Amino acid sequence: MSQVRLIAAALALLGLPACARPSAYAIFSSEAQTFTITYPAGWQIARGEKDERVWFLPPGAPGGEAPHLTSSEFLLVFTVAQPGPLEDDEARRVGLRLLPIHGVSGFRRFRDNQGLRWHRFEVTGTSQASEWASVGLLVTGPSALRYVVCAKPLDRWRDGQKQCDGILTTFIPGRL
Repeated sequence: MSQVRLIAAALALLGLPACARPSAYAIFSSEAQTFTITYPAGWQIARGEKDERVWFLPPGAPGGEAPHLTSSEFLLVFTVAQPGPLEDDEARRVGLRLLPIHGVSGFRRFRDNQGLRWHRFEVTGTSQASEWASVGLLVTGPSALRYVVCAKPLDRWRDGQKQCDGILTTFIPGRL
């Protein structure tokens, strides 16, 4: 299925029209890393070298070299050179080391297709003094992995999880 059709299907799942770019979301595609994801329109984008680390942050959120350490609301996509696809235990070890995580409520494989192994997880963590909850994906392939996390402040998680779940359905990992 083409990336355009996948994004259109994902936007439909979010309840958004596929015929035009929805005003609530924008689409980000990395040419360097070949992934695509939607993010809330109006959010700022912070990019690492060659898009190996890309953060999406709400307006006014602190940036810096590692925004996930200073903001309790963020969407991030990390690309890590890691031969795979990884087995479940190794995927869990790698995934739980990439952020300041202090609670895990789930980490499971849910899909194997086209040489990619997909894991979904739910974790909590801390950025400076603020706690956050998140859902994420870890997708491993023959030569790399993509790590996607959508986090919201703990006190806004009930509504925030709906947005995060929708965003994750739009993720297209690209070549791994």
